[in-house]
Amino acid sequence: MVLAEMCAPMWVTSAGTEPWAKNPVHLEMVEEADVICVMEEAHRRFIRDRFGESHAEKVVVLDIPDNYICWEARLIHLLKPKLRAALGL
Repeated sequence: MVLAEMCAPMWVTSAGTEPWAKNPVHLEMVEEADVICVMEEAHRRFIRDRFGESHAEKVVVLDIPDNYICWEARLIHLLKPKLRAALGL
């Protein structure tokens, strides 16, 4: 939704690293990704440990604490410039 609002010319999805995530990250997702943006270093480590170093190399850590409610205004405010920079938008 954030990238759609930014008119990003790409296919995007979101996924979680927790077992209870609504849409858990899975191998097909990371294999198909050119870039994987995560909020915290712990998320990058999860991807490396679960899917291998080659996939971890695609990860961009946005350095945003993962303690916001989904679509919280403050989170969106932090995400937009960091996603623009990470994706060259």
